[in-house]
Amino acid sequence: MSPRRARFVRNWTGRLVAFGEFIDGYDLLVIGAAVLFLKPSFHLTAFQVGLVTAAAFVGTALGLVVFGDLSDRFGRRVIFMINLVVFVVASLAAAFVQDVWQLVAARFVLGLAVGMDIPTSHAFLTEIAPKTRRGRIAGSLPNMMWLSGAVTSVLLALALQPLFGNETWRWLFGLAALPAAAVLVARQFLPESPRWLSARGRGEEAQRIYDALGLDPPKREVSEKRSYRRLVSGGAWRRLATVTAFFAIQAFGGAVATVAGPLIISSTGIGVSNTLYFSLLGFVVGLVAVVAGAAIIDRVDRRRLGVWTCLGVFAAGVGIAFTGERAGVGLVAFWVVYAMLTWLGPGVLSWVWSTEAFPTSLRGLGSGIAQCVTRLAIALNVFLAPMLAQKYGITIVAWYACAFLVSAVIVLVSPWLATTGVELEETNGVESGKPV
Repeated sequence: MSPRRARFVRNWTGRLVAFGEFIDGYDLLVIGAAVLFLKPSFHLTAFQVGLVTAAAFVGTALGLVVFGDLSDRFGRRVIFMINLVVFVVASLAAAFVQDVWQLVAARFVLGLAVGMDIPTSHAFLTEIAPKTRRGRIAGSLPNMMWLSGAVTSVLLALALQPLFGNETWRWLFGLAALPAAAVLVARQFLPESPRWLSARGRGEEAQRIYDALGLDPPKREVSEKRSYRRLVSGGAWRRLATVTAFFAIQAFGGAVATVAGPLIISSTGIGVSNTLYFSLLGFVVGLVAVVAGAAIIDRVDRRRLGVWTCLGVFAAGVGIAFTGERAGVGLVAFWVVYAMLTWLGPGVLSWVWSTEAFPTSLRGLGSGIAQCVTRLAIALNVFLAPMLAQKYGITIVAWYACAFLVSAVIVLVSPWLATTGVELEETNGVESGKPV
C-alpha cells in the first residue's frame, strides 16, 4: 500500500463505510415524503400505500440475512461494492415506473441492495473500532449518516415540490443514484476488514491493514472455525434472541418518529408542507441527539442508558396521543422528546449491541438476522400506520410507544449488555458488566 493510499485509508475508511447508512437513511425514509405525492399521482388506497411503503423493508430483510452470511464467507469489502451497483440501477428504475406494481418491484430491489450493505458495513465498522470508541464508530457514526440521509430526503422534497408537484416522487427516487455512484467509486480504494482476515488465519495481511489504519490489533487475536452452530450453542442463543428482540421492538415503536411519521402526522389534517416540516423536525432533533450521545456512549453504562431512555420515549408517546389531536404546542414538544430520546438511547444502542453479540466469523449473519427481523417489524408498522391513522388518528402513537416499555424490560434482564470499554473479542463473555 502506497503512502498516499495509506493516508486515504486512514482518513476515509470509517466515513466511506458509514456513508452506506446515509444512502439507507435517504432511501428508506424518502418513501415517507414520497408517498405524500404518490397518493394523488397514482390515486393510491390506504392498502396500496402500506404495500409500497413496506416493499423496501421486506427486500431489505431478505438482503440482510443472505448477504450478511455471504459477507462472513467472502469478506466485507466485496459485498459493500456489489450492493451499490444494484442500488444505482434500482434507484433509476424507481424514478421511471408507470404503475404501482412496477414501483413495488423497484422498491423491493432497492431494499435488497440496502440489505446487502447494512450488515456488511456494520460489521466492518465494529471490527475497526478501538474498544474506547466502539460506541461512537459502530453506533453513533452510522446513525449520524442515516439521519443525515433522512434530513436530506425531506429537504429535497420541500425544495422540489414547488417545481414538480405530484411528480416530485420521481426526482426523490432518481436522485438517490448520485451519492451512491460517488461512494461506489471511492470505496474501490478501501481495504478488507483486518479482523475478518485474522479470523481466516491471514494475520500478516491483517497487520498491514491495522498499520495503514493506525490501529493496534486486539490483544487476543482469534482464528475461528466457522460454524452456524455457534449462533445457538451455549449462551449464544440468548444473545441472538436479546439483540434481535430489542432491535426489532424498539424500531417498531421508533418508526413513529421516522418513516411512519408523515403517515401519522398527516392524520391531524395539517397539510403536506406542515407534515414534511414535522418530519424534518424529528430528523434534525434525532441528529442532534445522536451527536450529543456520541460524547457519552463510551463513557456511561450503556445498559442504564438503554433502560432510562426507553422509559422516556414511552412517556413522550403517551403525551403525543393525549395532546396530538389539537396539533398545538403540546404535540410539538412531545414529538421532539420522542425523537430525541429514541436516538439518544435505543436507536443507537441497538446497532452497537447487535454486532458485539457475535464472533467475527458470524458477525455479518448474526447482525443480519437481528436487522432482518427489525426491518420486518418496521414494514409491519408502516403497513398498518395509514390504515390505523385513518381510523384512530394520532392516538395510535400510544400503542406504538408501548414497544419501548418492552424494550426497557429486555435491557433490564440482560446484564451482558453492559459492554462499555470491553474488548470486542471479550463481549461474548460479559456478565453484569465484567468479562468472565
